Amino acid sequence: TMPLPFRLPKPPGLKATLVAAMLLTVGTTAAIVYVPWSLVSKRNIDTIVDQVNQEITLGTSQEVEKLFYNAESAQSLLNSSLGQNLIDLTSAQDRELFLLSVLRANPNFTWVQYGDAAGDFYGAQRTADGRLHFHLRDWDGASKSTTATVNTYAIEASGLKRVTTETYKMDPPFFAPDRPWYRNALESSENRAWTVYVYRSTQTPGLDATTALINPEGEIWGVIGVGIELTQLSEYLQQLQNNHNGEAFIINARQDLIASTDVAEVMPPQGQDSANPRLQQLETVENPLLRIASKTLREQGIDLEGLTDLRRFAFKDPVTGERYLISFTRLEQLDWVVGTVIPEASYLVEVNRNKRMLLGVIAIFTGLTAGVAVLMADRLIARPVLGIARTAAAIEAEKFELGQLGAIARRTDEIGQLARVFGRMAQQVYSREQKLKQQVRDLRIEIDEAKRQKQVKEIVETDFFQDLTAKAQVLRNRNSAAKPAAVEAKRA
Repeated sequence: TMPLPFRLPKPPGLKATLVAAMLLTVGTTAAIVYVPWSLVSKRNIDTIVDQVNQEITLGTSQEVEKLFYNAESAQSLLNSSLGQNLIDLTSAQDRELFLLSVLRANPNFTWVQYGDAAGDFYGAQRTADGRLHFHLRDWDGASKSTTATVNTYAIEASGLKRVTTETYKMDPPFFAPDRPWYRNALESSENRAWTVYVYRSTQTPGLDATTALINPEGEIWGVIGVGIELTQLSEYLQQLQNNHNGEAFIINARQDLIASTDVAEVMPPQGQDSANPRLQQLETVENPLLRIASKTLREQGIDLEGLTDLRRFAFKDPVTGERYLISFTRLEQLDWVVGTVIPEASYLVEVNRNKRMLLGVIAIFTGLTAGVAVLMADRLIARPVLGIARTAAAIEAEKFELGQLGAIARRTDEIGQLARVFGRMAQQVYSREQKLKQQVRDLRIEIDEAKRQKQVKEIVETDFFQDLTAKAQVLRNRNSAAKPAAVEAKRA
């Protein structure tokens, strides 16, 4: 056979093989535990996000429903009060006290207002500092101007206390029939309307529930209603989202931003006409998560008008590679839709932390198990087997001593049985070897005797030895004849 052009690597020893096998078994077991857990935990993120979406959607729906219910109740109170002539709107004192009382009784309301068909406006307003303000906006048709008078009240235990009174010319002028909430009530077949728009006084989105007042003759008296500043919905979304990363928002079918956890985005864009501000469009926001929601709506071609069930989408940022989970759910009120954008990484942080903890536990377990496995493999398997191997080497070197496997042979397991069988075999081999040696010694003696006899025979049979024998015989004969003559000579 031709020699190989390279040397084969030396195979590993028994101890190394056993340790490697045990480490492989432990590592495989750890992988069987870790890999499925890792995959399941990642899939569970979608479940967690769904639960968060359900929590936000349910909470938002309940909050919006409460606002609408309170607005309808207040509106019914206003309608019944006016319908039964309990309040005389022509009396400045009565209408001011009535509108302020209704507003004070409903802390969620921002406005309780009445717009006259002639253009005048009467309204009670609540501001962020907790004070109440009564607005009288007197429209002058001749000059097309409006004179506003604002009475400010502080709420005290004894009642309302007037603090200040301010009168000024409004610029631009305020004409009640031109306001969205007024027009929508008149255009509605039921003479009732829900209007979402931006309040001129605060430049914030608001919701007005209004009813047109029409006398029996069909003449329009005016429009009365309540207004709710929608920043409170944004604040409520912030509370819901407080323990979660991401953004939650409410939009309508035209993608106008109604409320958002990023309150600044809900405010109308700078540079708009202050006399007619418009709601912020979702596609014009600067918040990156809200922009992802807008992009998803555009790319997926979602019809918010026809949205009935929860819709979920995933978006992967082509630049950063981060994954975002987006959802849209229709609310029961108006054409509003609540949406969420949640970065998957915000939940992967916890998952990855748990992964590292599990990996650390597995590493410690593997190390301890490997150490125990090495000790057990060395003590229970490697040493006994190597002891048997050394005994075999001793037999080969003819240095075997009986009882050399005594400690191993006393074991009751398979290795002990192997040592006992190997010991009996070694003893038999030893006995046979000693017997064979004796036979070899005896045979060597017999061979030496035969060789000696053959050598003697060969010497005896030579001519030289025969001649020498003959000469020796002649000498012996002479000596025999000479002995009697010598004896006779001595006698004589």
